[in-house]
Amino acid sequence: MPRSASRGAGSTCWVQVRHTPHSHPNNFLSGVYYLQTQAGTDTINFHDPRPQTAIIRPPVTELTAYNTDQTVVTVSDGTLLVFAAWLSHSVSVNTNARSRISVRFNVMFTAYDTTMSLPLWGQD
Repeated sequence: MPRSASRGAGSTCWVQVRHTPHSHPNNFLSGVYYLQTQAGTDTINFHDPRPQTAIIRPPVTELTAYNTDQTVVTVSDGTLLVFAAWLSHSVSVNTNARSRISVRFNVMFTAYDTTMSLPLWGQD
């Protein structure tokens, strides 16, 4: 589970200890900035958010862009990724002696439900 490193109004930052697919509920955006990567720790996986795609899935003998349920993004030192907080993602376990170092964060707007998502009806 992520451990909170700092907490401000509408944002969080933490140390990465989880590798399994997950999302960041109650946030608008999530992001990661990679400080130190190397072969074997230089990818992040974004998983298809549509659960219905797994209902009928033929056997896969070779992964292609047409039959995979995830997108693998290769990163390097200095890469910054920002994505929708609802998007499920994961990273592979680091098996190298050298640590993967990244700064991960969430963004949420103050009073989002009253300032940014007002209903479209009843306003003159």
